[in-house]
Amino acid sequence: MDTIRRVRRLLRLDLNVLDEAAADTHATVPSVLVAVCSMALLGLGGWLWWLRSGLGDARGVLLSSAVFGTVFSLALWLAWMLIAYTLLARATSRPPRIDALARACGLATLPLGLGVLMAVPVISFAVGVFAVVAWVALTQLAIERATGAPTSAALLANLAGFAAWAGVMSVLSSAQQQLAPGPFLAESVWEAIAAFEAAQAVIGG
Repeated sequence: MDTIRRVRRLLRLDLNVLDEAAADTHATVPSVLVAVCSMALLGLGGWLWWLRSGLGDARGVLLSSAVFGTVFSLALWLAWMLIAYTLLARATSRPPRIDALARACGLATLPLGLGVLMAVPVISFAVGVFAVVAWVALTQLAIERATGAPTSAALLANLAGFAAWAGVMSVLSSAQQQLAPGPFLAESVWEAIAAFEAAQAVIGG
């Protein structure tokens, strides 16, 4: 139940929970589960946005974006952690503990849970973008607290990992495939709408 209490405290912006999670060797699996749940909520929010757009294939997009998208997102997040660890190990005299890094950064995925609010009309895309930005910002604090690295080194490591995550997520989402969660579905939505409008114009002409 320590993880639930830490989640509640983090929701109240008590950042000390990041230090506690990093030091708690029993919190590795629970922290990763927080990451899984947060990413799943982001994927669910993107799917609900797709449904509200009236583009059809609800079941297919649920599987590809909300399910497979969450799996890909989690795998790429682990790659993000490995990139950050590698860069920090080279930049600092004492290599950080990768398990401590994973625990703190696992809790730092919590803002992604806001992605479920992408189902709300008008603010859907803004909510998705905010969730991702807040996640990156909290991950920055988690890296600094878990490793004790200087802000500049932590920032470089964090942005390098995020760039890899976001780059692959963008590639995975198009009108033909929806393998990325949350706001990354925007490209699929816009391309699908553009294709529909073009088809309607041809029919009308």
